[in-house]
Amino acid sequence: MLRMILIQLWNERKANVMLFLELMVVSVFLWYAADALYVSYKEYARPMGFDISHVYHVQLGTVPQSSADYDTTALHSRYGGGDFLSIYDRLSRHPMVESVCYTSQHFHYRWTNMFATFQRDSLVRNGYVRFVSPSYFEVFRVGTADGSPVERLAQALNENRIVVTGTLATDLFGNASEAVSKEIQVTDQGAQDSVFYNIGAVCEPQRYTDFSGYDCAYYRPVGSDEEFRNSPDQVAAFLPLFIRLKPGADGRDFAETFQREMEQQLRLGNIYLKEVVPMSHYRSQILQSRMDEIRMYASCILFFLLNVFLGIIGTFWFRTQQRRAEIGLRMAMGASRLAILRQFFGEGLLLAGVAFVSALLVFVNLMRLDVTQQTAVELSGAVRFFAGMGMTLGLVAVMVAVGVAVPAYRAMRLQPVETLHDE
Repeated sequence: MLRMILIQLWNERKANVMLFLELMVVSVFLWYAADALYVSYKEYARPMGFDISHVYHVQLGTVPQSSADYDTTALHSRYGGGDFLSIYDRLSRHPMVESVCYTSQHFHYRWTNMFATFQRDSLVRNGYVRFVSPSYFEVFRVGTADGSPVERLAQALNENRIVVTGTLATDLFGNASEAVSKEIQVTDQGAQDSVFYNIGAVCEPQRYTDFSGYDCAYYRPVGSDEEFRNSPDQVAAFLPLFIRLKPGADGRDFAETFQREMEQQLRLGNIYLKEVVPMSHYRSQILQSRMDEIRMYASCILFFLLNVFLGIIGTFWFRTQQRRAEIGLRMAMGASRLAILRQFFGEGLLLAGVAFVSALLVFVNLMRLDVTQQTAVELSGAVRFFAGMGMTLGLVAVMVAVGVAVPAYRAMRLQPVETLHDE
């Protein structure tokens, strides 16, 4: 059977050249798109290091001084930070709210950060400084990297020590456990001198978005209540508030309902409730471009597969018409219909296999030139290569089989008497 297939392909070599080139080019593009999708999946599948489900951003606003509604009393105009703390307290007492926190220079999916440089002996890493209230770890369900109780994270900030991410702890100390209670030298963005901080706890590795790498960062307390109490009301614009709802409290219309119900309660002095936004909204916004890119790759794969299908079905349909007499003669001499079907499938898959080997050589060079999808994920080159190869080979084989199936089934149903009579 194999010898007969090879002879048939050689006899029709002129017609096979264009189909071979099409299969090879399509296989290269399919491989590139499949590799990009595989890399995106591996990036997306990694743990985030936090959980935004049932978390909402309570956005506060401040009344401008030019407004007739501006409160000019000293209590609210000069010490509006106390109003902010009262709003925080009211939110924490709400029956639907599980926990509340506020941050500074840290907002998931918004890339709000200050930069920092970390140093231990000769080891240096660049990352971020994030100011948070101790309850941040509870609101965003951040765990520890060394298996210690999660309460250690908030306790470290309350003790005026810092929390570092698992990535930073591993890079500088080898593992998370070794970093606890050690000192680290930190230079914040804009600071002239470095400061030594004691590490109170290590949180699990974190990343900002579903497709970004793990960050080197450390967490510091935002400030004391007394400091905020003496701050002006503009503090509300610089300290984002976040709430986590209790199980079963979240719903489709929660944001609108909550904002309507709490509008009066959260109006204190010159601070008012501006908007309640689910964290999933910010996630969707920042992932939009990457999801569009993934959809583009998926569309390209469908387009290339359609080209393969049309090329294969057109070629083999034409061959069936030309080889009616040959098929009829073989069937008259005892060849089974299944043997005819196997030959057509064999011709299509062997041709695709030869084209795929050529595409493989092209893609190996593309990987060596480093023009494939870039990623922060540590992926084995061999695993990535074989994953892309497997997906591409499988897609091409399926589409060739589908493309050959229709004309092959038609050839299998030919009646020997009719084909020989026509000749």
